[in-house]
Amino acid sequence: MEKSGVQKAFRAAVHDSKIGKAASVHTLRHSYATHLVEAGVDIRLVQKYLGHNSLATTYIYLHLTAAVKQEATDSINQLMAELP
Repeated sequence: MEKSGVQKAFRAAVHDSKIGKAASVHTLRHSYATHLVEAGVDIRLVQKYLGHNSLATTYIYLHLTAAVKQEATDSINQLMAELP
């Protein structure tokens, strides 16, 4: 399938959904990767799914989500609570 065909189909789907927010195929890809990370999928698998050669590219591509931030905060708080 042509890249432009995917983009046109996605634009039509966004329009038909009446969401009202700007979105692109890249937005969909980014959201997919973010949801995988939030679900606990190993970052190396996300790298493979996105087709990145470098893990650094995957880290840059993904933003730190609220769920990941909360998990990190909880882990740090648990470690601190165990200190004398």
